[in-house]
Amino acid sequence: MKKLFFLLLCFTFLLVFLSPVALSTEQSFAIENPLTVRVGVYENAPKIFTDKDGKATGFWAEITEYIAKEEGWNIEWVHGNWQECLQMLENGEIDIMPDVAYSDERGLLYDFANEVLVVSWSRIYTAKGVFVQSILDLDGKTIAVLKGSVNVEGPEGIKALTSSFGIECTFTEKDSYLAVFETLNNGNADAAVVSKDFGDLHEKDYNIDKTQVIFAPSKLFFAFTKGGALTPSLIEAVDTNIIRLKSDADSAYYDLLQKWFEGTEEREVIPGWVAWIALAFVLAIILLFGGNYYLRAQVNSRTKELTEEVLKRKQAEEDLRQSYGKLGELVKERTIELKEKTDALEEANAHLREVNRHKSVFLANMSHELRTPLNSIIGYTKLMYDGLDGEINEEQKQDLLAVYSNGKILLELINGLLDLSKIEAGKIVMAYEVFAVSNLVNEVITTVQPLAVGKGLSMSYNIDNTIDNIYADRAKIRQVLVNILGNAVKFTSEGGIELEIVADKDNYIFSITDTGIGIVKENLEAIFDSFVQVGPAQIAGYAGTGLGLAVCRQFIEMQGGKIWAESELGKGSKFIFTLPMNKRIILNSQTGG
Repeated sequence: MKKLFFLLLCFTFLLVFLSPVALSTEQSFAIENPLTVRVGVYENAPKIFTDKDGKATGFWAEITEYIAKEEGWNIEWVHGNWQECLQMLENGEIDIMPDVAYSDERGLLYDFANEVLVVSWSRIYTAKGVFVQSILDLDGKTIAVLKGSVNVEGPEGIKALTSSFGIECTFTEKDSYLAVFETLNNGNADAAVVSKDFGDLHEKDYNIDKTQVIFAPSKLFFAFTKGGALTPSLIEAVDTNIIRLKSDADSAYYDLLQKWFEGTEEREVIPGWVAWIALAFVLAIILLFGGNYYLRAQVNSRTKELTEEVLKRKQAEEDLRQSYGKLGELVKERTIELKEKTDALEEANAHLREVNRHKSVFLANMSHELRTPLNSIIGYTKLMYDGLDGEINEEQKQDLLAVYSNGKILLELINGLLDLSKIEAGKIVMAYEVFAVSNLVNEVITTVQPLAVGKGLSMSYNIDNTIDNIYADRAKIRQVLVNILGNAVKFTSEGGIELEIVADKDNYIFSITDTGIGIVKENLEAIFDSFVQVGPAQIAGYAGTGLGLAVCRQFIEMQGGKIWAESELGKGSKFIFTLPMNKRIILNSQTGG
């Protein structure tokens, strides 16, 4: 028994002191004959990037350096942007490219490690003030992206995702994620797609907004030169180290995950020779006290826990992918429902428009048929009132006058209905002509002035001496002027009415000002609606049809003009309308050209 114990003790000391010697011999051979491995570096902090001293750093860079140290490689860092590094890998100018997501297309260009190092997601950011709550809100937007990235071109990338939802947007491609954020920050894009890790690190440096839209989970690998002489041995070395690192919860892999992706401070690294001595000492204790079984049980337990965690994460990824699929189906269903409702509404609107057209045609025809007998009634009533068919007494005269007056009111209503119906039915045709505005004004004043004189009102007009001929529908402008001047006389008890016509650069401006009862400010727009009378216009003595101004507005707007009113209750009113100039037509008509 003593002899066995002595042998174990000797073995322990040999392991402690000879292991570093053997290791030193192997290391010295590797140092004398190092394998130079060319590795691509592009700017994608915190995964891999160049620090202020020009050194490659980041999660992938440190993992690569760890593996190189374990394998005795000499790393030669080759810098470029994302597309340049992938092109160098394809051309065999570098041996390894870190941080590459697999796709079928890339599988034809590069070889990949078998072991996944990390899983990355992508996030959408927006410019300030741009609202994006889901993929659907990207419709019509300009999106900055990293050229050639799997989150852009891949089967779950932003292009495939927007296309599947029928979303129309514009993509502007950049050589780095920094350039993507710069484009968004400068207002040259509405939204941007970057890796979630890059966004978490850099979003605070830009005046942009982070959305909750996360998509395209990507398994990230080391990629290698397709069919390269070093590729098989490099893949084997990388896979072996990744498996070992991920199976040990206290390995550098988990330290680097915390350092680069969770913001923890860098831990103090124990020197290699101390670790070897400590390991030898632990092994000696395990050999002496039979702790090998216990250690294996602990390792197995931890490995089981890690395996379960990996399975849970994979399940979570699958659940999220299925949720996106269900969301897509739901959006499609809602889109179909909305289209069906829109089509039904459009059909109903078309039916209503057709009904309204038939109504307008009916009113136009009926109004026309009513005018003929009504004109006869008014005419014969006037003949009887004037005594042309024989003497009548005073009482009969009053009755005939009532019939005549109400007939005129009814005729005015029918005329208004006829004009309005023709407008709604699309039967009004503009009869444009060149005419002298002074002749039109004299004709209108002659028509309306007797009414003003009968009430003791003055009536005047002023025409800008630069205005001679105008090009418009003369008959309809005459009707508008007669209507507005007639209303001015009707609603004015004392004072007078003034008509003024001036010209600005592009329009003729007609204004009719009276000293009448005025209109409440809130009703100035409503007076141009059909069948509307407001305020004092409803008081006895100011009766009307409520159609005149509605027809006036239609006639003016059909000729490209505008009409409005300015008034204050008790202080009179001012009605203004404009007509666009057409100097070329007027000039041609005057010169015969």
